[in-house]
Amino acid sequence: FFFGSTLLSTLTLYKAVTGGVDWQDISTPVFELVSPFAGLMFIFFNAFAVLVLLNLVTGVFVDGAMKLSRADKEMELLEKAYKLFQRTDEDGSGDITWDEFQSRLESPEMSEFFEALEISSTRADDLFQLIDRSQDGKLSLEELVAGGLMLQGPAKAIDVAALMKYVQVTLDSLRHDLLSSGVHSEIW
Repeated sequence: FFFGSTLLSTLTLYKAVTGGVDWQDISTPVFELVSPFAGLMFIFFNAFAVLVLLNLVTGVFVDGAMKLSRADKEMELLEKAYKLFQRTDEDGSGDITWDEFQSRLESPEMSEFFEALEISSTRADDLFQLIDRSQDGKLSLEELVAGGLMLQGPAKAIDVAALMKYVQVTLDSLRHDLLSSGVHSEIW
């Protein structure tokens, strides 16, 4: 009844995977009328199809949803950064000074921005220094947005590698300066 032809067998296997027919209704005749080996093959087929293939399809959908969620979070951060910049640039200079930044630390816009970055507002000074790429004591809108996007989420391998390279160059420079000034140490 379930396996009279190739087409009927394929339909039966499809029904077994999708829930159109109960496994027990199919496996009992296969075990009794065909062979225990064929019954085990049917069970392995269903286990593979359900546990692997359907989970793979689910994983693809979940991955797509997570990518959309990430894009939404980035857009939300951009909106919060722009809103923060507009409210914090009190003198309309196009830059936010540390004083302007610090004076707005308790504002709802600043709280939302720190929350979006998952950073405590107690780290405001560190944040300001990190995203002030020009090191002029002012943040442009571009620095605020780029810095926020850079700090959002976990560190990437390239970020860690760049930091390691920077530390190595700094140590080499320090070692050279100390050795050329006559300071010798076994640490170097």
